[in-house]
Amino acid sequence: MKKLLLPAVVVFLVAVLLVGAVMFYQSSRQTWLSDSPHEELLGVSDGGVLFNDPAAEQDKAKSAVMGRINAIQKRIKEENERVAQQEKPFVKVALLMPLTVSKGKESAISLDQIEHALQGTYTALKRANESKIFGDSNGVGLQLWLVNQGSRQDVGDKLVDQVLRMSKEEHPLVAVVGLGSSTESTVEMAKRLGGGGIPMVGAITSADDLTGLENLWNISPSNTQYAEALLDFFGKRKNLKSAIVVRDRNSDPYVKSLADAFRFILKDYVKFSPLSYNGSTIDQPATANIFAPLVTNLCVAVNDQQSPLDTVLYAGRVADFPSFAKALKDRVCKGKPLTVLTGATGFASAQNLRQVLEEGNVTVFYASSSDAVGWSQPGSPYVPEDFSDFVKDYKAQGFPPEDLNDGLVIAHHDAFATAAQAIRQAPDPTLANVVAQFDNLVFASLVRGASGRLSFPDGAKGRAVNRPIPMLQLGERMLLDPPGFKPYIVEDKTKTE
Repeated sequence: MKKLLLPAVVVFLVAVLLVGAVMFYQSSRQTWLSDSPHEELLGVSDGGVLFNDPAAEQDKAKSAVMGRINAIQKRIKEENERVAQQEKPFVKVALLMPLTVSKGKESAISLDQIEHALQGTYTALKRANESKIFGDSNGVGLQLWLVNQGSRQDVGDKLVDQVLRMSKEEHPLVAVVGLGSSTESTVEMAKRLGGGGIPMVGAITSADDLTGLENLWNISPSNTQYAEALLDFFGKRKNLKSAIVVRDRNSDPYVKSLADAFRFILKDYVKFSPLSYNGSTIDQPATANIFAPLVTNLCVAVNDQQSPLDTVLYAGRVADFPSFAKALKDRVCKGKPLTVLTGATGFASAQNLRQVLEEGNVTVFYASSSDAVGWSQPGSPYVPEDFSDFVKDYKAQGFPPEDLNDGLVIAHHDAFATAAQAIRQAPDPTLANVVAQFDNLVFASLVRGASGRLSFPDGAKGRAVNRPIPMLQLGERMLLDPPGFKPYIVEDKTKTE
């Protein structure tokens, strides 16, 4: 027996090593580390490969968020396995976005926002597979796969080719949702995947450069639609009469298209030439005191005899807004109030600036894609039809209601819900058949999103219509409009054309 023990042990160890080697090969074939100083695990996962390592993060708060992100990934893995075991066909939907942050640089999307995006997508996945709210769940099952672009929103061939290959598998990828924030990389990714026949649904992609692209639909209002909502706001608040555009000069489709929309749509209110600054980017922080000369010029406009400035139209990233708010607090003309207007999903992350804004005699309003706080208030004058059902299902997953406030949960839930309904309406969910169904998400087939009953008519260039654009205020909420007021609604303009 002793002579047989050693060979048996060797065989066992070899088998273990072979299994481990196969598992490592599969992991390394689909994931890889990005270069220093970022060192992020990029690539594709069915939830089994975890992109974040809480044990390696020294910041306890960040480590805790990473742990919660990993817990959601594990639940996604469990749901994918459940779907695969059912006796019915299934297809894949990918959430493509940054799912990690850089180890050595600032990141465009925070860990909190990543967690919220996953919460919303997972809630929609469970609702799609366990109910008929987004189509017949007895038909094709849906798996959720995760594609991590990393904090730089990688659009390299390696990542793109992996996504395209997934569309040719036995259980194919038939839609991509998420897409991160509106950057040049987002535009390039959308063009490459759309050119490969893959339908996509952006969640918070508001840049007008992402309107009308091939095979791309968007939950977020466009920057043009945000500006139209602000025009409606100007009309209701008669005290705002003289505006100036403050814009980031970076080559950034979000800030550029927002500034262009302000100048075109709000031209009757814009009384001064735009002021500009070079804002921060994910690889280059803004220089100190960047807003000092700009704020000096604002004070000159405030004291203009013919059209004294009362409104600033901010066309910049939320990452730069704290510096702008502090510069406004220190301006020499702060005895005269200023109102700052902008448009974005996720601008609520600047809520901690309330005291700075109050000391600076500044009020901030922003057009957004959702208003979880307002819609949850008893007696709210407007609440989307399916919002309460969504919140009930969201809470049933154990997610905290306060995480709804920045809008990312709702936007990513609605992105997956839209893709799920298009897939379920396709008689055979091939890429081409799913693409064709997006034009049919109208009339009796509206998407029952958390942000509204969403419609995607052919003439809307991929933007959701029949949806509200609420106006929110930084700091303590106040009643913006008289009782019974209805918010601005993105209407289907193709009906009158």
